[in-house]
Amino acid sequence: MSVDNALKWIDGRGWLVLSASPTFDSEIRALTLARAKAMGGVAYIGLDVDDAEDALEDMSELGAPTGYLVNIMTEDDETIHKRLTECSVVIIPGDYPVDALINALKGAAIDALKDAFERGVVILAESRSASVFGKIVSLYSGRMIDGLNWVEDAVIIPDILSITDSEDARVALETKTVKVAVGLGSGSALVLGPSNLIEIWGEKHVTIGFGHTNENDAK
Repeated sequence: MSVDNALKWIDGRGWLVLSASPTFDSEIRALTLARAKAMGGVAYIGLDVDDAEDALEDMSELGAPTGYLVNIMTEDDETIHKRLTECSVVIIPGDYPVDALINALKGAAIDALKDAFERGVVILAESRSASVFGKIVSLYSGRMIDGLNWVEDAVIIPDILSITDSEDARVALETKTVKVAVGLGSGSALVLGPSNLIEIWGEKHVTIGFGHTNENDAK
C-alpha cells in the first residue's frame, strides 16, 4: 500500500502540519509561516492565560504577523470562532495533556478549526497536539482514547525515531483499531494539503506503518 493511498484526511483548502516538538531553529514553524496566506495574524490555541508565550516569542522572532492567544477554555463560542477563522495560521503547541486538549476542543473550537481549514488556514499542531488529529490517541501508558479523526483511521505518534519503536502503534495496527500509524521524528513534520497533497518537512524523519506490512519511509 502506498502512502498516497493510505493517508486520508478531511477536505479543505488549508494545510495541516503535524510536527514533532519544535527544534531550536524552528524550521517547521518558519516553513509554516511561508505557506500561510498573506493576510491575517497567527492564533495560538491555549487552555490558560499564560499558554503559548514561548511560541508567541519564537514566532515573532521568525517574522510572524501579529499573534494572539485563543483561550478555548474561557472565551465564548462566538469569540473562539471569529479569532480562529480570521487568522492565516493556527498553532497548537504540544504542552497540554492530550485528553484535556481533546475535551477543550470539542464544540466551538473544533467547529472553528474545521471552518478555518476549509477556508485555507494553515494549522500547525506540535508534538502531543499533533497526535489528537488521529482516530485514536496514545497516552503512553497502553491506554488509548478517541481522537478527532481528521487523519482517518490513523494513530499519530510524535517524537519517535521510527514508528516501529512504538508498542502502542503496533498493537493498534495488529488489532485493526487503525489502518495507518504515523511516526514523527525530531525536527520533522507530515504536511497534508488540498487536492491530496502530501509533503514532508524538516529532517524528513517521518515513518508510516500499514497494518501487518513492514514499515515504509515516507519521503
